[in-house]
Amino acid sequence: MRKNKHWRILFLACLIAGGPAFSQDAEHVYVKKVIVAEYRVWYLGSDGVVYGYNNGSVRPVPFPIGGKRAVTGAGGFNVFRVLDEDGYLWTSQTNYTTNTIRTDVDASGKPFNGNVFVDAYANCTVTIQQDGSIWFLGNDYYHLFQKTDDRVYPPTRISPPGMKFKKVLLGGYRILALTTDGQVYEWLRTPNPNPNPVKKNIPRPACDIFNAHHNVAGAIIPDPGGSKSMGYPYVWGATTSMYGGTQAYTQPTSIKALWKMKVPIKEIITNVNTIHYIDSLGRMFGIGFNASGEVGNGQEFINKYNYPGFPGYGSTFADYQFPSGAPPVQIGMGVKWKHLYSNNWFTFFKYAQDEQDSIYSWGRNKAAVLGNGLFNVQDQYSCNALDVLKPTMVHPLSVTAQGYNFTPPTIDAGPDQVVTGTEARLSGKAIPPLLIKATPMAANGIDTVGYTIVSYKWTKVKGPAGAKITNPDSPVTTVKGLVPGIYTFNLQTVDSNTGTLSDDINITVKQK
Repeated sequence: MRKNKHWRILFLACLIAGGPAFSQDAEHVYVKKVIVAEYRVWYLGSDGVVYGYNNGSVRPVPFPIGGKRAVTGAGGFNVFRVLDEDGYLWTSQTNYTTNTIRTDVDASGKPFNGNVFVDAYANCTVTIQQDGSIWFLGNDYYHLFQKTDDRVYPPTRISPPGMKFKKVLLGGYRILALTTDGQVYEWLRTPNPNPNPVKKNIPRPACDIFNAHHNVAGAIIPDPGGSKSMGYPYVWGATTSMYGGTQAYTQPTSIKALWKMKVPIKEIITNVNTIHYIDSLGRMFGIGFNASGEVGNGQEFINKYNYPGFPGYGSTFADYQFPSGAPPVQIGMGVKWKHLYSNNWFTFFKYAQDEQDSIYSWGRNKAAVLGNGLFNVQDQYSCNALDVLKPTMVHPLSVTAQGYNFTPPTIDAGPDQVVTGTEARLSGKAIPPLLIKATPMAANGIDTVGYTIVSYKWTKVKGPAGAKITNPDSPVTTVKGLVPGIYTFNLQTVDSNTGTLSDDINITVKQK
């Protein structure tokens, strides 16, 4: 299990102690881009300022980048990589200050400015400069230069001379890049140094690419005669269940039929477990591994009585859990979507933006990453207690953070019974997971966060034939038609976060 105890303690301290006043006029600044990392999130404001929660802040505070405006950015291993208006790269730090560091020069000592695109994964970063060249810096995770990945490299060009790229993405198995004329190249992570990219075979020029933490990559390729800026997915890689397939491909292969698509994709993105896209009609669809509710379809599997570790409300972090299956499901229906934001490095959540620039989030909310201001004090051990299962509007630049203590759920089907006759009374009760304010006064005015029990279900597990539960959907009911013997009845509940509880009761029926 991945943990970050230091971050949890410092975040809790800031919630209890309070901190610096919020320095922006939130009514006039909107979120232009969300920069996502594993335990941290930053918001690139329309004013060119990078905002984020930090030690001692109850609202996002500015992270200065030398008095320059931020243009774009990406999240690494709990740090951001931001490009300023001059194309210099800035990096935040993990010491819970707002200090940032500029990367001044490349490996040859020349100024490292003029960057126009950036992506990050773990402790690796890639950029594209104005001339279309790709540059790599950080740990050599992909073994571009050496067999081990412990050496930290300054910005080093990795694209061949003369080639021009417009997008490059880092993932768990490859670096994937798209040229300005629509060709797709990849640098595979191999045991031996391999600095040369390999061209993929595609039927037509691609307009976009996507690259996952798992062994899945893809390109968006327009149909013949269709729009040049939108298209349909072609995939390759071995983790086929992430996109609902069964056959692994080594070259880009169409899954348009598998996904039952009728309109093209205009934007696509992955996180560690899921793939989401926005189509030409502004609809959003999701597919992938859905343990933490990352698909956004209103379901998850962690908060259930038969999940390992329950009722800890924490993931086992096993790979490939609960694939949602093809085709992708539409989520956030009724909203016209514009952009998606995520990162491949152990981010179990996503953000999206609608056409009115409102921000939505869903998935795991450890360390208050969803921007709703809700923080579980015990999230080191119950990191899924505040999961959000559908895209939900948030106001991250103005919300006030508040910490809560987690209370695990309980269920009781009642004590075992010994009866005579043909009837018995079943009386169960259940309490859903609750989070109660961790401070004397809730800074956001919300004392309790949690869920409600939405359904009860009694069933007979074993025993003689003929027993009939009169009202199986009620916590209190009777069972009739009993005969001598031993019965087991089960009570199962479902809460408003799809979490389930289960308990049995034994009833022994004796002869009169």
